[in-house]
Amino acid sequence: MLLMPMFRDEFEDSFLDRIHAPCVQSRADLLETAGAYVIKVDLPGFEKDQFDIEVGPDHVLRLSGKQSEEKETEGGKYHVRERRQVQFSRSFRLPQDIKQHEVGAAYENGVLTVTVPKAEKAAEKLKVQVK
Repeated sequence: MLLMPMFRDEFEDSFLDRIHAPCVQSRADLLETAGAYVIKVDLPGFEKDQFDIEVGPDHVLRLSGKQSEEKETEGGKYHVRERRQVQFSRSFRLPQDIKQHEVGAAYENGVLTVTVPKAEKAAEKLKVQVK
């Protein structure tokens, strides 16, 4: 039985720490321009070094991040602590026409922007002249 937050004992607190890792419901936009795919994700409160961004050989863009808890309590005892650790994870399957090694990212005003440049498409059909 779970007790009211202010009456939890230490065992119950450590157990709850392991099962509760709040996930951020991140909203995202995916825009295709003439030269790139641009993904914008709302992620307020993160720092630039808390993101992990990768594009695998399967052309899946994986975004994740994790905030750690604030350690300072200023001599008090928490009775409710919902901001301990926040994490998020999003994946986007990208088309084959990308420059995988030129992906860039910026974080400003709580918005993570990932830009994935497009590769030049090969001609659909190429007629070869016989000499």
